[in-house]
Amino acid sequence: MNFDVIPAIDLRGGRVVRLKQGDYAQQTTYAADPRALARRYANAGARRLHLVDLDGARSGSLDNLAVIRPALAVQASGGVRSLDDIRAARAAGARGVILGRALLEGRFTVAEALAC
Repeated sequence: MNFDVIPAIDLRGGRVVRLKQGDYAQQTTYAADPRALARRYANAGARRLHLVDLDGARSGSLDNLAVIRPALAVQASGGVRSLDDIRAARAAGARGVILGRALLEGRFTVAEALAC
């Protein structure tokens, strides 16, 4: 069985963070620059990177697109609520967009998302 390890970087306010059990009040902020960390993962052999926009997940908009663009993320998530959000993430360099809530809520269909 083959599988890929896909490193994830959680972003909040353009910084690398980790939330304890998803609690925004229990945040650890790391000194790492997200772009430098993405390069470090790539240099270590990662073929894909998953960026989680925690601000976007909370606000419903893609707040960390400026960070996603230079990192050239393959996958992006957090705050994707519309087809325009998918297009914006792809325009920022994401080759994939993780969809969950928007599909569950019926905001668009999988076919519509794939057409973006």
